[in-house]
Amino acid sequence: RAAPRAGASDAMEHVRHLAGVIGPRGSTTPQEREAAEYAAGVLERLGLAPRVEPFTSTVSGWRPFAVAALFALACTLLFLIAGPLLAALLALVLAAVTLSVFLEMYFRPNLLKAFVRKGRSQNVWAPVAAAEAPRRRLLLVAHLDTHRTPWAFTSRSRLAFFKALTTLGVVAFVLTAATFFAYAVTFQEWLRWVALLFVPVHALVLWLTWQPDTTPYTAGANDNASGVGVLLSLARRLAEAPLRHTEVWLLASGCEEVGSVGAQAFVEAHGEALEGELGGALGVSIDNVGGRGAGVCYTSVEGMVFPLRPSPELFGLAEELRVAHPELNAYPRPYTTLHTDATCLMANRVPSLSFVGLTPEGEIPDWHQASDVVERVDAGTVERTEEFVWRLLQRFDERATP
Repeated sequence: RAAPRAGASDAMEHVRHLAGVIGPRGSTTPQEREAAEYAAGVLERLGLAPRVEPFTSTVSGWRPFAVAALFALACTLLFLIAGPLLAALLALVLAAVTLSVFLEMYFRPNLLKAFVRKGRSQNVWAPVAAAEAPRRRLLLVAHLDTHRTPWAFTSRSRLAFFKALTTLGVVAFVLTAATFFAYAVTFQEWLRWVALLFVPVHALVLWLTWQPDTTPYTAGANDNASGVGVLLSLARRLAEAPLRHTEVWLLASGCEEVGSVGAQAFVEAHGEALEGELGGALGVSIDNVGGRGAGVCYTSVEGMVFPLRPSPELFGLAEELRVAHPELNAYPRPYTTLHTDATCLMANRVPSLSFVGLTPEGEIPDWHQASDVVERVDAGTVERTEEFVWRLLQRFDERATP
């Protein structure tokens, strides 16, 4: 193909290949590996030195929560015939399960992972050296894999139901364990009826978290061929014009859709370099940045239960750019429905900023739906996001230059 003109975006070419040629790229599947090989090939042709780092991942991000709901139902059934000692044991079991739910949401080892099948995946990354002596380090990340097409994501009302019920489900886990413990201490028989009140919630959570793994994978044009396309296009621009005093690490991660397992594996493999060198790295995640009706959106807060704030430095620079360049249609929005790779980075003490293509109303177009295809991607939004991130990199580097 003809080389793109200097400064031009070739992100959409990558979107078309990833979502149109390779297609659905489920976590740990051969298609995800093919996408990783494609990204590595692009980086190598740019004269960079890509590295492929394999890791082991769970194959589902839903199954740990389904297992938790199964435990809650089984413990409740046993509680109906339990004496005080068994009730105390059941309370401890469900407390451990509830703790594991929180640990799973924030990328930590937990008991639930033992019940989920594992597979092999890979990260692809390449460093771009600073043109002069490096003073700062930035990690740019976009995930290669695609999600399934759950019932809960097929309409706005269903997604709202999912968010409400999963929140209620976490509360039900806590209250059910507390009910077991109260019975073990007080021997009050009416507490058995209280435990039964939570059974419908546990059953619905089980269905909502089991059903997704019965559905096909999406082609993932917006989520997240758009992000990888921007990452690879920025890789070309950086290879042609490295930042003066900022070393940039480019990461195409695997298995984001099942709990940012690739990002977590990368942090574990490179934690010392990310935290200790050049004053500590900052991260930028690029995810879902081509939806119709969305602008250049960066998150003001993210995290499903405990809110995580973005890097004050990166968020401040983004706000400056938003004001200086209204033509790019940028704005901040909160994102608390699920997570991004930046959520994982922040949970691991790597200050970060996410670009997630939320509409002004707070929705992600075609999110985890069969309609997430190349024809639905807004090329203008993809290119404006790339330009915004490029300007963010330039401004960040200016601050690093003495």
